[in-house]
Amino acid sequence: MERTPGTMELADKAGISKSYASEIVNGKRPPSRPLAIHILRSTGWRHDILTGLTETQIATLETVESYTRKSQTVTQ
Repeated sequence: MERTPGTMELADKAGISKSYASEIVNGKRPPSRPLAIHILRSTGWRHDILTGLTETQIATLETVESYTRKSQTVTQ
């Protein structure tokens, strides 16, 4: 995927909040490297934070820095 995903697409496919997806897409807040790799795997979009890394390097990083989604507590 060459194009940057839209906020909704990124939020849905990567399993992150719409507000966080918007910050990432608009360059306001960079994702962590594990999240950037998760985004690459989920959407095919390579965030700038991964520039210069080969697929082999990314695969290695996945084994030592795996992405774990933080649970979100919903209060009523």
